[in-house]
Amino acid sequence: MTTNPMTSRLQKLERADAATLRRAWLEIKGTVPPKTFTARLMRLALAWDEQAGREGPEPTKTRRDWNRIIKEKVKSASAELVGSTLPPAVCNGTRLLKDWGGTTHEVLVTEGGATWNGQSYSSLSAVARAMTGTNRNGPKFFGLREAGKS
Repeated sequence: MTTNPMTSRLQKLERADAATLRRAWLEIKGTVPPKTFTARLMRLALAWDEQAGREGPEPTKTRRDWNRIIKEKVKSASAELVGSTLPPAVCNGTRLLKDWGGTTHEVLVTEGGATWNGQSYSSLSAVARAMTGTNRNGPKFFGLREAGKS
């Protein structure tokens, strides 16, 4: 019985500690992983790369369909929202997706701020700072404001 090489590599990722995952990230991607990436997140990203390398990337049509669905959700949410301190496109329970560092990150907007990677933050700016390691305007970083506005 032969072992599938991809299965073997995925099993190695599953058992790897953070230091091993950082070395693998550097070897595979040619850069160091973002400072905010946990071992779990590096493991997921590297496993996705492994599978995408074998199966091929997400089809363009699928990516366009998801972007259309997200825009429709944001548009309908903004129609329901009145008098919030967040940008009009965001309300409690909104799920934001952000591509950063070669990975898609999911942020859940909550009444008290936002949640990312299982941790609560006081604002979208705090999430953006944790994600990137630099101070950022959260709503602008997540595409909720036009480039010229703060």
